Amino acid sequence: MNMAARGSSILKELSLEESAALKSCILGIFKAVTDLCSRHGLTYMLSGGSCLGAVRHKGFIPWDDDLDMMMPRSDYQTLLSLLDNGELGEGYSFSYPDGKMESPVSFLKVYKNDTVLVGLTDGKDCPYPQKVFLDVFPLDGVPSAAFARKIKGFIADALRFAANTVYDSRPWSEVQKQFYQSRPEMMRTIRRRRFLGKILSVIPHRKWVYWFDRFVNDPSTSGYIGIPTGRKRYGGEVFPAKVYLPTIDGMFESLTVQLPGGWDEYLRNLYKNYMELPPVEKRERHFIISIELWKD
Repeated sequence: MNMAARGSSILKELSLEESAALKSCILGIFKAVTDLCSRHGLTYMLSGGSCLGAVRHKGFIPWDDDLDMMMPRSDYQTLLSLLDNGELGEGYSFSYPDGKMESPVSFLKVYKNDTVLVGLTDGKDCPYPQKVFLDVFPLDGVPSAAFARKIKGFIADALRFAANTVYDSRPWSEVQKQFYQSRPEMMRTIRRRRFLGKILSVIPHRKWVYWFDRFVNDPSTSGYIGIPTGRKRYGGEVFPAKVYLPTIDGMFESLTVQLPGGWDEYLRNLYKNYMELPPVEKRERHFIISIELWKD
């Protein structure tokens, strides 16, 4: 099935048909990756909104259309080695911060090759894959002492901020120009970030995300662990290891999946009253420039 946006001069919201097809495609990537994990005894679990979807909806959040998973650092590194060795097959590609390949973010993204997905942040002459993807986040050990955790968190968040501003400083596409020019309230902040990013871009973005990844890399699971690449930055999702491990079974779109063992504490940290549906105006919406999907 081939579905393309009507032109690429403006952003569009996915239709119900496109959203359903995109979810099916992402679920296919997820199944391929988790099957590979199962064959090699690797631990994974759903994260963020995907974990919430499994608990509250037994699948995708109806108005959401992405899927995220996380893995203890040692299993994550093994998965990277398997991907480098071609274990996932020719239908997929991937990016992660190894200091050499171009990686848009500081964690693993797995792409479905026969797809196109172009979003607002892809920019002009984007060096990164513009395909349907699955995000995979590493779980890292963090210092048990609060002061040491704050120091490490400050440095980690500074590295991540530098990487993000360099990413934001890339030339804009016409769609990005139209979008930001129509929102003058955002322009002042965007311009400051782009100015700083251009200064910091004397060091390539791939180096910044690599340095961040190396700095937070800690395979320990005996004390406190967290998700340095998560939405709440370095210290925002830190718990005793028992909140994450061992995992427990959950359901997601009729699939048996793995969830954090202490999923209630994990979700309350992210969403508080997570079983309550947010009002329509606060539900996350994803806009794209173009999408093309093929189904076997």
